[in-house]
Amino acid sequence: MKNCYFLIAILAAVTLLFSCSKEMSREDDNTPPASNCDYAPYTKGSSFSYMNVNSAKDTIRYTFTVSGDTTINGNVYKIVGNDSVFTCSNCKDGIYTQVASILTFQGYSADDLRLTYLKDNAPAGTTWKDTITVSNGGATSSGILEYTITQKGITKKVNGKDYAEVIAVRMDAYAIILNNPVSVGTISTSYYGRGVGLIESDQLQDTTTIVGYTLLP
Repeated sequence: MKNCYFLIAILAAVTLLFSCSKEMSREDDNTPPASNCDYAPYTKGSSFSYMNVNSAKDTIRYTFTVSGDTTINGNVYKIVGNDSVFTCSNCKDGIYTQVASILTFQGYSADDLRLTYLKDNAPAGTTWKDTITVSNGGATSSGILEYTITQKGITKKVNGKDYAEVIAVRMDAYAIILNNPVSVGTISTSYYGRGVGLIESDQLQDTTTIVGYTLLP
């Protein structure tokens, strides 16, 4: 069960990371509408400032900056972060993914964790899943992340500012024990604003909200 606690900690950290923007199009009439990846307008030099407040009312402020591009397995990702944490991120056809490298907690690690955290052209009620694996020496454990779009197209006020066309995504976690998924619970509900990206992430013990951002062309 110790691995379950690792999953909770590592997944909570991942919800604060981002993905990048790349315009794509599709011509098949049976596919979802084309997406411009407007929920991740992360051009080089753009920055996003956040405030995290926990249940004890302790407050941490930090800023993530888009520092450039990197290539992983032939795919181009944006590097988004600061001196303490970063993620490599991508968006294609409205599907937003991120790769967080070498996440560790109490001896457990999850290397090159690739997550699909948002699908901006899917309707409310859509669900999808990611599988992750963590290790500690020779011991490994797997878990499942299940994402659900709970709201779409809403207006949400964050720190006194209204954000339009917001998509809300709930992330639930399951640990694989004896080949069966066992619920770990809801890890977070994250809100993404068009033209901004992540504007709020609500977790059990803390909430992260955007306090400002600068977009460069």
